[in-house]
Amino acid sequence: MEIWIDGKSITNEQLAEWKRKRVKKVFKVLDYESAEINDPDMMSEKLAEIKMDYSYPEMYSKLESRLKLSEMIMRMGAALSGNRRKFSRTEIYLDGIKAEEAIEGIDNLMLNPSDENDRVNLSACPDHYALRPLGKNELEVIETTGNSPLPVQFFIVFDDEKGLQTPRDYSYEYQSVGVARLKDSTVIGGVRHQIKDTKTGIKVKLSVEFPALAPTSIIKSHQMHLACEFSYWLHWIKSQK
Repeated sequence: MEIWIDGKSITNEQLAEWKRKRVKKVFKVLDYESAEINDPDMMSEKLAEIKMDYSYPEMYSKLESRLKLSEMIMRMGAALSGNRRKFSRTEIYLDGIKAEEAIEGIDNLMLNPSDENDRVNLSACPDHYALRPLGKNELEVIETTGNSPLPVQFFIVFDDEKGLQTPRDYSYEYQSVGVARLKDSTVIGGVRHQIKDTKTGIKVKLSVEFPALAPTSIIKSHQMHLACEFSYWLHWIKSQK
């Protein structure tokens, strides 16, 4: 696998260091002492176990005060940004898998509720607190975006492209696309993740849209968030072949 951000290759060491820092922050949010664990993969496994022990209502209750504050901030940021957006973009190359297999696996993880999918989604990135399919094409997400001090709750309606500013690249046959909204339907951005076959595997072009007032540090850190979660998801999907 190769991961590229802003034209630069991301090493395993860079991703592991970003992951280690984020795991430690989430341990603090969940009131877990992490001093005895420093390996990012072991830390992530332990973190996923802790999260799986929470029911959805328990996790929401744990984060409720933070979510209410971030909702106010996001609503204000979206209103003041208008139609202006910032973009987090990351590219991934992976051998030994087809684009159709990748998109089917991603759609399964996003839209089909199961204990296995829940564990995979919580393991994919330390900053995931809940990825909960709702109905046919909607996903509730509770996560920390980039290096934001607060987690946020939003809802992605897939195959809804209204207002998205990331253009469709028709050289990519498959896409996972949707608009992100708060509970009150305020649009805060969206995603357009595109996948195509290469001679040896796939190329994935990931894009997340944020309100233009989002701090650049969050946008940059979310590029690593994308690298973390999609590298995990794609390796897991490939392992299921």
